[in-house]
Amino acid sequence: MSYNDRRPLQNTPASARICARSNNRIGAVLSSLFSFWSARAAAIGSSANAARRDAYSVILFHHETVTVIENDLTSNPDQLLDMLLPHQADGGTNYTAAVIAAQGVMERNWSTERSPVIIFLSDGECSITDQTMQDLCRSSVRLGKAVSFHAVSFGPDASSTYLRRMAEIALDAQNNAPRDPLAPAAATVNSSYNQALDSVQLAETFLGIAESLRKPRGALMH
Repeated sequence: MSYNDRRPLQNTPASARICARSNNRIGAVLSSLFSFWSARAAAIGSSANAARRDAYSVILFHHETVTVIENDLTSNPDQLLDMLLPHQADGGTNYTAAVIAAQGVMERNWSTERSPVIIFLSDGECSITDQTMQDLCRSSVRLGKAVSFHAVSFGPDASSTYLRRMAEIALDAQNNAPRDPLAPAAATVNSSYNQALDSVQLAETFLGIAESLRKPRGALMH
């Protein structure tokens, strides 16, 4: 993520702050995250009575994981970005540790008022067993709702075999999970695999996920 072949989006409210810290791939990811949070905030509206129901968690990972934000219900997009800016890219990729950490965050902060959504992004490839993903999916179903898992490759498609498989396992678990009788079928946001070849496509991917989340009832945790 330290390569500078892809950089943060330009001409956005957060561009200068991000470029000053991380003018590289991870900066491009921060740009996309900021756009995602801003889109979710706009979906709520600016009414004085509008309250954010999304709970945000962010786990950074290389050979180990760091949970930078957990179950945040109050910070605005600028404040969320400020929490991430001090963190720099490092070497190594460990999907297993990242998924286990995500499962832990999901279990600790489970709420019947929110639907679990995980956006899992990597620019590299790492092996991970089907069992690890299945454990995550089973845990979510056991708690009450199937997780909506979105794998995002910020690297070459040839290096995304495991990211594709992770999304396939999550989608299969969604399709086989008991239906919530109180939620319309159209409210389900299916798990997906997405590839982003540049910073613009990455931002579009995050905004597409944000748009898809406008239809479910309830809010999200990721």
